[in-house]
Amino acid sequence: MSHLLFLLVGCAPIQADESPPDTQELLWMLLRDFGTAEGLKQGELLAAWADEALADPEDGYALETPPAEYVADLDFSPNLELEKMSGGMVVMRVRGTLDQHAAVVPEVDQSFADSSYVKWERAIDNGSEEAWVEGADLLADDAIEKNAGFGVILPYPMLRDYRWVDLERGTAIVTRSVIYEEGWADDTNGIYGGFTVEMWLPDGDGMIWLNATWTQVVSVVDEFADESFYTDQIINGSTEAMLGTDEYVAGPAR
Repeated sequence: MSHLLFLLVGCAPIQADESPPDTQELLWMLLRDFGTAEGLKQGELLAAWADEALADPEDGYALETPPAEYVADLDFSPNLELEKMSGGMVVMRVRGTLDQHAAVVPEVDQSFADSSYVKWERAIDNGSEEAWVEGADLLADDAIEKNAGFGVILPYPMLRDYRWVDLERGTAIVTRSVIYEEGWADDTNGIYGGFTVEMWLPDGDGMIWLNATWTQVVSVVDEFADESFYTDQIINGSTEAMLGTDEYVAGPAR
């Protein structure tokens, strides 16, 4: 499930294509208007775009940083510099159904997403497992430690809001995640913050998963990395987590 960039140095880079401008603004608006009637409208438009994108799929899309007005109501470190964030989006069809993916949301141990998660421990801040499966919203507070390569274990907290929504295509799930405090492995390797919005869309016997993530990370590789490095890592990291989660809920691909 998520999602964020954490220096997956061992992954081969994926070339990111520019996201269509209208889609990019819709993602910013969903980040700002999450859980409102306006956010629902944006969800409808993004769902339609996802269908079109999967007709001619890309490996990933580069995203521009959300302007300040789109994140003004979110809680994050005052040291986060929006203009220095990197962003990437992945859209894919997965084998697990929406209900299968929803069923694992309340699990305490979320480290099944991929092997780079040394720890991903979830506490439910608002809601309950029983209410969630019956259609209520859920707010999760996650304590995460991620293997960033080079022996670096990066700790950070993430607040993740899950909402059931009714779209024209049927019941879907949207999520918004915020890294609300900085996380540092040492003086050189850390994350100032990050935002993610996701949509889980019903799609026959499977699900369409859209993940858009922005982060500001600093690391020992900064002096060697070009401007696309972190975007590529976001796309790689999101892809690995989405596929790993799908394997957890749907079993190994044949």
